[in-house]
Amino acid sequence: MDQKTKIWNQWLALLHKQEEQSKRREALLLRLIQNSVPEYQHLGSLSVTELHVISAIGRDTRMNVTTIAQNIGVTKSAISKITVKLLKKGLLERYQLEDNQKEVFFRLTKVGELVNSIHDSFHARLEKNVYRFLDNYSEAELAFVARFIGEATKELEKNWAKT
Repeated sequence: MDQKTKIWNQWLALLHKQEEQSKRREALLLRLIQNSVPEYQHLGSLSVTELHVISAIGRDTRMNVTTIAQNIGVTKSAISKITVKLLKKGLLERYQLEDNQKEVFFRLTKVGELVNSIHDSFHARLEKNVYRFLDNYSEAELAFVARFIGEATKELEKNWAKT
């Protein structure tokens, strides 16, 4: 088997494994949230994008639909729909500035803050595990991996969307 075929097969295996793990991580995170917020059983329907919206709002006190969309790379229309869902679930609240009644901003409720805290802790553990894994490689190897991932991401965005 030539090297390119071997890399292609490993690439597919990595993508499949990542997808499986992603689903497991999402289920685990949702269980953690449900166990920590038992009176909010309806939170089981939280999506990863909803969690990222909560996280974005948790990082910045002046978040509107436009800034959230820019922050997480989702359309304004999608963010509008998501914020309506999160408002109904009691995770967000709307507010306006006294000197600007036109613009609507969002902030987390107490339950939203709890969900965000669980999400942040979960991500911190994942990040720590990745850093520990990366400790196995030299700076030169890490530079190559960073370059490869950056270029592969650009390639996926530009060419693979057309197929």
